[in-house]
Amino acid sequence: MRRADVALALFIAGMWQVGHPAPGVKDNRVLRANLEVTVARYRLQNMNFIEALAKVGSDFKIPMGIAWVSTPRSRALVNLSWRNATVGRILETLTKTQPGYKMSIMTNVVRISPTGLFPETENPLELGIDSYAVEGVSVERASRELHMLVKRKLRPPMANRATRQGSAESGASNLHDPKIYVRLENTTLERALDALAAASARKVWIVTFSEDSGLTAAGFRRTLTLWNDFPIPDEDQPLWDLLHWGDPIPRATSAMK
Repeated sequence: MRRADVALALFIAGMWQVGHPAPGVKDNRVLRANLEVTVARYRLQNMNFIEALAKVGSDFKIPMGIAWVSTPRSRALVNLSWRNATVGRILETLTKTQPGYKMSIMTNVVRISPTGLFPETENPLELGIDSYAVEGVSVERASRELHMLVKRKLRPPMANRATRQGSAESGASNLHDPKIYVRLENTTLERALDALAAASARKVWIVTFSEDSGLTAAGFRRTLTLWNDFPIPDEDQPLWDLLHWGDPIPRATSAMK
């Protein structure tokens, strides 16, 4: 096989793409195997809902997609312990401490998401995306391009206006993070975030919804970033955070309104 053909074959094999079942099947088997691991003793102390979810994901290498509404209850500290429990049971029990949330095992990630806390029509994660592709770029750039794609879909581009980042650059140095390849067709924002988590070293995505029931000009629930508690302008909505396993959750989370 010619060198060019080998390079092309490797490129295709590295793509995370809807319609290519083999990588997804493998990822799902690994994910389910990690969820079925039995832990003799495990304890979560003095951390809020998001911190606890992120810690479980980090401790047991579970890629996660977390959507939550920042309320006093979800920011309250939890203290839980388990004996001879599977990782899946730990996550299920933790999820059930918050009324109105569900846990779903997807192909590549475990999703924790609100259900019934606000209408699905107000959820920007359900926003349809016709096509999204990045090739050999950092996850930060991939996230920015996804953010720009969503913004263009929600409203026409505005000339001479600065654009905010779609994700927070957090945690340890990104110098050794792998370049990623993602190609999706007829997808949603939520699935695109799943793909970023699956393809990159940032294995946790978090969307933080405001407790305020007011909607953006596009008709969606407002989002916040973990790194600040100030309101995000409508033209920069929605936002998300991408974290490595083990990245600390910013203290701003506990102060969100």
